[in-house]
Amino acid sequence: MMKQFISLIMMTVMIWVGTNSLWAAPIEYERDVKPIFAKHCFSCHGGKKQEASLRLDLKSSVFKGGDSYGPSIISGNAKESPLIQFVKGEDEDTRMPPEGKLLSGAEVSILTKWINAGAKWPDGGHAEKQKDAQDHWSFQPMKQAEIPKTKDQKWARNAIDAFVLARLEKEKFRPSPDTDRVTWLRRVSFTLTGLPPTPAQVSAFIGDKKENAYERVVDELLNSPRYGERWAQHWLDVIRWSETVGFETNLPRPNAWPYRDWVIGALNADKPYNQFLTEQIAGDTLGTDAALGFLVAGPANLPGQIGRDLEAMRQARQDELDEVIRTVGQSLFGLTIGCARCHSHKFDPITQGDYYSMQAVFSGLSYGDRRLRGTQNDTWSAQIPAVGERLATLRRERESLQKQHHLRASISNVQTETFEPIRAKAVRMRIEATNNRGSASLYEFEVWSEFKKDQPAQNVALASAGAKPSASSFLLANQSRHFDNLVDGSIDRRQAFPWISAKGGPAWLRIDLSEPETINRIVWHNGSSIPVDYEIEVLTEGSDSWKRVSNTQDRLPRIDDVRAAKDVKISGLSETEVLEIVEKTAAIRKTESEQGRLARGPQVYAARFTEQPNKTWLLGRGDPMKRVRPVAPSAPVFLGGSKLALDAPEAARRLTLARHLTRDDHPLTARVIVNRVWQHHFGAGIVDTPSDFGKMGAAPSHPLLLDWLAVDFVKNGWSLKRLHRQIVLSRTFGQSSKPRKEALLVDAESRLLWRFPPRRLEAEAIRDSILSVSGKLNLKMGGAGFDFFNQRGGLSDYKAKETFDASGWRRMIYAHKIRMQSVDIFGAFDCPDAGQMKPKRTRSITPIQSLSLLNSPFINRQASFFAERVRSEVGMEPAAQVSRAFELIYSRVPRTNEMQRLTELASQHGLEQVCRVLFNTKEFITIQ
Repeated sequence: MMKQFISLIMMTVMIWVGTNSLWAAPIEYERDVKPIFAKHCFSCHGGKKQEASLRLDLKSSVFKGGDSYGPSIISGNAKESPLIQFVKGEDEDTRMPPEGKLLSGAEVSILTKWINAGAKWPDGGHAEKQKDAQDHWSFQPMKQAEIPKTKDQKWARNAIDAFVLARLEKEKFRPSPDTDRVTWLRRVSFTLTGLPPTPAQVSAFIGDKKENAYERVVDELLNSPRYGERWAQHWLDVIRWSETVGFETNLPRPNAWPYRDWVIGALNADKPYNQFLTEQIAGDTLGTDAALGFLVAGPANLPGQIGRDLEAMRQARQDELDEVIRTVGQSLFGLTIGCARCHSHKFDPITQGDYYSMQAVFSGLSYGDRRLRGTQNDTWSAQIPAVGERLATLRRERESLQKQHHLRASISNVQTETFEPIRAKAVRMRIEATNNRGSASLYEFEVWSEFKKDQPAQNVALASAGAKPSASSFLLANQSRHFDNLVDGSIDRRQAFPWISAKGGPAWLRIDLSEPETINRIVWHNGSSIPVDYEIEVLTEGSDSWKRVSNTQDRLPRIDDVRAAKDVKISGLSETEVLEIVEKTAAIRKTESEQGRLARGPQVYAARFTEQPNKTWLLGRGDPMKRVRPVAPSAPVFLGGSKLALDAPEAARRLTLARHLTRDDHPLTARVIVNRVWQHHFGAGIVDTPSDFGKMGAAPSHPLLLDWLAVDFVKNGWSLKRLHRQIVLSRTFGQSSKPRKEALLVDAESRLLWRFPPRRLEAEAIRDSILSVSGKLNLKMGGAGFDFFNQRGGLSDYKAKETFDASGWRRMIYAHKIRMQSVDIFGAFDCPDAGQMKPKRTRSITPIQSLSLLNSPFINRQASFFAERVRSEVGMEPAAQVSRAFELIYSRVPRTNEMQRLTELASQHGLEQVCRVLFNTKEFITIQ
């Protein structure tokens, strides 16, 4: 028995020792840790996906950490290691995995012991090599390759031709023959100015036999103001510029147009692109305020649309700045930086930290009007002293009238009416008129008890004190405008709403007190329309009759009182005396308005800045309520952006970004803009995704050509006009657009440029060309735009104008641009509505296009003007009319069959019908 007992004890000891030695064995990464990571973590933090830029399959990434925190593992200290804090799941906001089952207690224990033991990670544990997203072609330095040598040494006219021909020869293609002079002239006129050449220009070019005839045409077009109007539209598409705010109200931005005019002027002046870019980021530091319209081109909520709680305000601010980052990122960098708002970019080396560092650059920015400095501003400022003297004189004269007629002061915004103490059980205000003829409106109506030594005065007209309000009516709106608002005790306009009568004209409100009170004062707070003709009555204790305690008929009218003299009641004054006071008040109102306008100066809707920007935080998953850590302003680090101090001066942040973008060796800036210019000459860019040069964008069709042009562009002063000149004078641009069957089978889109790719004109060029041909094009430049609709903003009820006067015959770029509202007729031709950035327009073909060009009132009227022009130039003979119409619209004479059929149409149905047909042809609306 004793032997059995000893054996049992020895077995127990052996089992205990064996088990203890097992647990005491060191934890190994490959055997113990990696399986846990693979099971729970690699799906979001592995080779295919890296949330917050964190990979748990790479040693270097784990010990570096992701965007949101520092190192995920602190060797030897599991307690302070973020990884352990997350997997324990004690904080719902940071638990990992974020969904599903948490790690088991045993798994957490293994990770904890592993970290406390030094988190040993063998070299083999991170042998997998991470492909560096920075190896992408567009992130590499630009290199200007040697101009290639080609088999055909005669065809190339410049470097562009050599690169294009080298690619064609590689693919065993041959270029197309040169196009004829007229086709080339129409082509270059449309691409550079958006207008067809006139018959006089065609005749002069055909007759010009000098060697530099083509160069002279290009110089003439580039020096035309029409060039800036044409190319500004391309830029406005890229940044989705509009003259309304978008979103829920889509209200007008009446002062947005100076930015459009600035872009046109900058392009016409051939402002170097690096300067063009810098002024749009930091124009306030350079005296070009209008250029700052670039930063706020996108949609934004108005303050009244934003909730008043902290989360709503933070979210709205994040949305505002996100629009700025998307504008800058896509238009200038050619990158979708905005995709890194909630997590690091899925494809490009843009971290979430990069996104918020970019946000920090613009953290001092706000949307709104700002002073537009310049000649007009100086002129207005010089007028202020004289207007001030005139205003002072008018005020003295009005004060004299007040004293002469013994009138009390005007009603104020917060008006107090005092009277002898009276015992009251209810108070009533009967309103006859308001200052602006609108519905009566008050935020709060207070009834104050008499002050006594042992009892301070109190507002007894509070719902909390039992007061009961009523009124003649109230307005139904998206928020309450009920009379209950009169007694809610709140005058904070950020939190409270007013009472508003349902309609203009007479109205009343009444407050029944919870019990009779001795009162001697009424205080009311104005709403949107201020009562200026009213009386206040009290229902006394023990009586059913109302006693008047105050009225307005012995007061001077308010300055903003717009009532006619016949509607103003002032006791004891004749009609002539009242008229004198009203006219003097109106003169002051007009002069004050003029003084205010001059003092504010000309305005432009553009970015405004505060000198002390708020701190910028990296946000967990983009949630404005999950602030992780402050970030410093910087461009994306992988592009060489250097971080400034957290408290760097506001303007220095933007100037630093501008200097970063305009470095001669920046890998993206020049490539992106050169590609945009190329796109609008050939219909597609060398990179067919013009605002996405990242990994998910298209590869360049001619990468060596793109880099050669970009480097040459920078070397030669960032001149856009020089770049245009190079392109349109190339033999590549001058090829015939006629198709070749064998080439189409291989390259249907003509991406290899074996011919000039023909395409339909954009909506604006079609409308402008119609007006040009009809003789009605109004070439007035600048200023507020004309209207396509009956209103300039709002969400609905738009009615398209069917006819226009001369102001509506301006170039279409001068139309008031309404966001998210397609333009009648020309919207069918893929005209963007500024709801989204549109760096590349679609070119659809639909029946609606043809029907619009044939039947709309606008087209029919322009066809009549076109016919009138033709008749005035060549008389009434049908053949001469048809011939002249062809010269004006097609820059050629009609063919025999065209002449026959159209003269018959003119003879039978009138020349106007011929003109309708010509407007509705492919030849007219196509760049051949």
